[in-house]
Amino acid sequence: MPSSWLVRGYGSEVLLKHLKGLLNEVEGVRANEDIEPVHRMRVACRRLRSLLPVFGPHLAPKQYKRWRRTFRKLGRALGEARDTDVHIERVKDFLSGLEGKERLGVARLLLRLRQQRAALQGEVLAALSAFEQSQVADEMRTLLVPLAAAVKGMTWSLVKEPELYHLAKQTIHERLEAFLAFREYVGRPECVNELHLMRIRAKHLRYTLEAFAPLYGDDLKHYIQIARTCQELLGAVHDLDVWLLYLPQFSEQELERTCDYYGHTRPFARLRSGLEAFEEFCREERQKIYVRFRDAWQNWMAEGIWDRLAHRLELTFTPENKQVIRDH
Repeated sequence: MPSSWLVRGYGSEVLLKHLKGLLNEVEGVRANEDIEPVHRMRVACRRLRSLLPVFGPHLAPKQYKRWRRTFRKLGRALGEARDTDVHIERVKDFLSGLEGKERLGVARLLLRLRQQRAALQGEVLAALSAFEQSQVADEMRTLLVPLAAAVKGMTWSLVKEPELYHLAKQTIHERLEAFLAFREYVGRPECVNELHLMRIRAKHLRYTLEAFAPLYGDDLKHYIQIARTCQELLGAVHDLDVWLLYLPQFSEQELERTCDYYGHTRPFARLRSGLEAFEEFCREERQKIYVRFRDAWQNWMAEGIWDRLAHRLELTFTPENKQVIRDH
């Protein structure tokens, strides 16, 4: 059964918003004078990848999977660059508070990260060129702009379209269940991979809530903020887990470089204390942030927050209440 024009128009508005956000960052990503364009383009890629399976079947059933693969390829290159940018900022902050010999090891780490980021810029530019050559953006705009124009001016919280609310309810329920499937790991800080997957599910839940929020007025704001907090806290935990895995590897690599350059490893001793200090900082910071997440989760469970969200989604509209209102 064909999707209603309201579903198609709504989905087009959502996807075009994020496509526009992505395209607005192209020149900034190319210039690489600021870390924020890469960050914003990466987020736009993530949102498009997350929402294309929701709206794509209603809009472009034969094309949307290819579009999604194209955004995935671009997102991977942006992700490596963004992660390195974030690591550089963290190391800079830590270095600014150090004095004496501990600065040497951390300064060396910062140097290597900057070298890595410079090398990644070529990959970012290649991925951006491949994206432009794919013509996915042009294809999407050609299809979606007329559909979005047909619903321009809609006050979506007043549009009682059963199919649209069914899509919202079904998608949010699915992503809420996928997120809550990992709740058993909240009290298990050693489950690094599972907590990372929980963060990813929180991200998809948040993007979905935000995509459908206009249908519900302000009713989803609280749930969006909680999903965002989950994503951010678990993301910070994951970043520190990555550091705790990477730092021993980095030390081993620098030890080998020192031996290759000097013929022995004694100069590496000057770097050791700073690297060990940073590793200990990461370990302590990881514990603090994990505890913040665990405590926040317990509070949310006491509030019955996810049951409240599920209940709100049940308050949908029936066909006899259907009404469409335009703003003029």
